[in-house]
Amino acid sequence: MAAPAIALRFRDTTPGIDTIAEHRELIARDGRVGWGWWKKTFEPAETKKIHALLDDDREIGIILIDRTAERAYLCACVGFAEPNAAEAKIVPPYYRDHLDETAGVFILRTIEDLDYDEALADAIREQTFLWIGAVADPVLGHVATAAQAPGRSCVLHLSDLHFGKDYGFRLQGEDVAIGDGRHTLTECIVADLERLGLTNDIAAIIVTGDFMTHGDWAGAPRRAALAEFETLRKRLELQKNQIIAVPGNHDVVRYSDPAKIDVRENAVEKQANYEHETMFRTFVDELVGRDWKASLNYIRRIHLGEADLDVCVLNSCTIAATEWTEYGYVGRNGLDAIAELAKQKVERPTFRFLALHHHLLPVANVEAPKSRGVTLTLDASDILAAAQRGGVNVALHGHQHKPKIAMYQSLPLNGEVAGTPIHVVANGSAGAKNDRLPPGERNTYCLFRLRANAIDLWIRELRLDAVAGAQVFHGALPVAPIAV
Repeated sequence: MAAPAIALRFRDTTPGIDTIAEHRELIARDGRVGWGWWKKTFEPAETKKIHALLDDDREIGIILIDRTAERAYLCACVGFAEPNAAEAKIVPPYYRDHLDETAGVFILRTIEDLDYDEALADAIREQTFLWIGAVADPVLGHVATAAQAPGRSCVLHLSDLHFGKDYGFRLQGEDVAIGDGRHTLTECIVADLERLGLTNDIAAIIVTGDFMTHGDWAGAPRRAALAEFETLRKRLELQKNQIIAVPGNHDVVRYSDPAKIDVRENAVEKQANYEHETMFRTFVDELVGRDWKASLNYIRRIHLGEADLDVCVLNSCTIAATEWTEYGYVGRNGLDAIAELAKQKVERPTFRFLALHHHLLPVANVEAPKSRGVTLTLDASDILAAAQRGGVNVALHGHQHKPKIAMYQSLPLNGEVAGTPIHVVANGSAGAKNDRLPPGERNTYCLFRLRANAIDLWIRELRLDAVAGAQVFHGALPVAPIAV
């Protein structure tokens, strides 16, 4: 067999299906099998080059790599068929009806076990296809350009705004009826910051998901969100890269109708095209200028007045093989981002935040698992362990519209080194209408002030009429920065 020329990333996402076993079964029966290339919508097509490589009945080597399970396989590839020309019977039954959603089918005659190559896994990252030996696309890396906020010390945390039918505040430019006392989100936030005397001290805004309601990226809600954040950004005198946007389950809709889920069909479809992420990606590109193809798991450093802040963003809306519709799942790429966070060189006192949408710890009683719904992140244990190793001080999330502060620290076993305690801060909702909030809850936002050796936290009520609300919490978090 020729030296491997191509690497294809895969993972088991279809419930009850072992991807490799299903393909090997057809090789054993027919001497060949078709391997569907589930190219993401934002990846380049490589079909002409692939056809040229396989011309004249040549055989090439292909490596299949599963970064989640850390396994790899070496295959002898004897051909490539376009989706409309591929024979359905040569691929396993579980995606036979989805060939038109692939970018093509590689014809394999062998699939042999291979030692897992960490360097190759790091090179392919979130891509589904890599020419072996090629340099990884830098836009898919985990480290974003640092943001500058000299002389400033505060970070604003918002979550669960729900633009669209569940949004409660007045929109920019909206005419309201006489007696409707609603103000815009920007007016309400700025009014409250002025009460604290911190309006001119905001260094960044972190939004932990659910910009939209039920994935409604139609023109009006999208334009409303962009207009509101443009107004808020300019009022607080921030650059675009000082807004950090995290995907929520209402932004990246994995299950459009939970009552009619065919889990197997859904997993195949979402694996095929990643269109469920596309609207959020393009929104973030327009909102903050981050390339729409870039990873949704990444790190951005913010240079503040007295300290630096590393924010590790995680996409907790990754597809997993389950029928639970409200779960969070981050997966390998997010864990890689946390590992990259741990490697970041510290030049000043540095605090570290983790930001995702779904819960890492229980917040409300409805956390109890149900057959089709659970809100805790499925791999929360792995995330928290990696975050402790990475020196994370604070983890931010939203999701259930209820503010809460908890602390997490696992005690070392078998001589392990103790990890950093993590304060887990649930923001609640900063924008939803009253009837979308849990009984007795109110809209809230969080404000962090980072000093050279401490963090102050406020959780404040955010009223629709811009009048002063309750102070839910104010105090110093007992955390220390990473020292130079």
